[in-house]
Amino acid sequence: MRKFMPIIIIWIAVLLAYFPTFSAYFSGDDFFMFKISLTNGSFGEFIKLLGIYPFEERGIAFYRPLFREILHNIYFNFFGLNHIPFRILLMGVHFINISLVYFLIQNIFKKRFLSFFVALFFGISSANVATLYYIPGGIESSGAVMFALLTIIFYKLKKYLLSLVIFLLALSSHEIILATPLILLALSSKKALIKLIPFFLLSAILLYIDTAKIGFSPGEVQYKFIFNPKIIGQSFIWYLSWGFGIPEMLQDFVLPGLNLNPNLIRYWGDFFKIIFPAFFVSFALLVTSTLYLLHKKSSVFLNKKFLFLLLWLMTGLLPIIFLPSHKSSHYLIFVLPALWGIIFYITNTLPKTLLFIFIISSLFLNIASIKLGEQTHWAATRGKTAQKLIKELRSTYLSLPKGAAIYFANDPAYPYLTKEWGGTSKQASFILNGADALQLLYKDPFLQVFYEDLGGIPKGFPPDKIYSLVAR
Repeated sequence: MRKFMPIIIIWIAVLLAYFPTFSAYFSGDDFFMFKISLTNGSFGEFIKLLGIYPFEERGIAFYRPLFREILHNIYFNFFGLNHIPFRILLMGVHFINISLVYFLIQNIFKKRFLSFFVALFFGISSANVATLYYIPGGIESSGAVMFALLTIIFYKLKKYLLSLVIFLLALSSHEIILATPLILLALSSKKALIKLIPFFLLSAILLYIDTAKIGFSPGEVQYKFIFNPKIIGQSFIWYLSWGFGIPEMLQDFVLPGLNLNPNLIRYWGDFFKIIFPAFFVSFALLVTSTLYLLHKKSSVFLNKKFLFLLLWLMTGLLPIIFLPSHKSSHYLIFVLPALWGIIFYITNTLPKTLLFIFIISSLFLNIASIKLGEQTHWAATRGKTAQKLIKELRSTYLSLPKGAAIYFANDPAYPYLTKEWGGTSKQASFILNGADALQLLYKDPFLQVFYEDLGGIPKGFPPDKIYSLVAR
């Protein structure tokens, strides 16, 4: 029991920090994932969920059947639109990853201090706001990282076949772990290099499937690869900042010349007084440690273990760094152990008092960012609205006849912001993902849903078939 006490302490800390995620309901993409994963209940249709389909056929990119189609199909058949079991599952996978990070770092460095704090900040990092609130991205990336960490651990234990099988599961979960073979390369002896060929081959096959067989929507700019060094550098800095504890939403308020939009204070409130001071204290101590090592012990940066972490960080960002329009902090989950491993590898040289200050300020930074995300992250706020809309709709219309349509009108009390933002009905269409949520709710794939801001009720549609609700 004593051996697992550090992990239990981390679990408790993470649970306290992220406990509000359990009340966050489904929204947007959640409903879409359930919808595309539905089958007629036959085993043959279930197996087809493992198939490879062009983007034009299903409207979805990338090959991620394990934690996308398969999981959502099984889940919906058992739990429907009850979000609590999914939240428990997502947190459970996160706990497993925390444990795997702890044991992997301990196995490599043999330092309990490093293992504990790397696992702690991996688990509590505010980058996990996106991971733990945004269910589709969170469960896919967390599941892939779980299998990738197991791949690395078993490869290091020389269980090559088991490692390869688990890596196949990782590749079937999310492409974020594509660079795992490069990380394994750093752990391989010259004699074992030949055993890496199947790993590289599987990664190449997935890359081919994603780009050539499935492809992307030509109209979606977010999946356009950008190789401009300046833009790549900016993305790299943002990812490092988010991993360190800066809220993801800050990118929306940074103006040219590194000036801040004054509206930031309106959104952040008193969190502004915690986040920036905590960041500057932590960052200053990290820079101080780095400069000290460069001046006094520069050889530590050539240490094989440090270079392993650096390789992990750099290669782990490869699948996402060239997609600047598709940045999200939940993509950081695979490289967070490497990032915090590097940070504590460097700051461990600080005097104990300064190291304590660094740890406390970093905790303040991340916890404040977590609490801010709880109030402002779109997945958290949309979930509350989705639950409210569905609850009100179900209490108003317990059941609907075949051929019915639901109409969402704008709330006249809601202030007009911009044409792009629209009224409450337009926001409801995003939150409910068009008709998806309500077709799932009423178990009617032909149920039509109209929104005032999106054209309203079609001309000639039978009035007696319309069931209206004000989107509040």
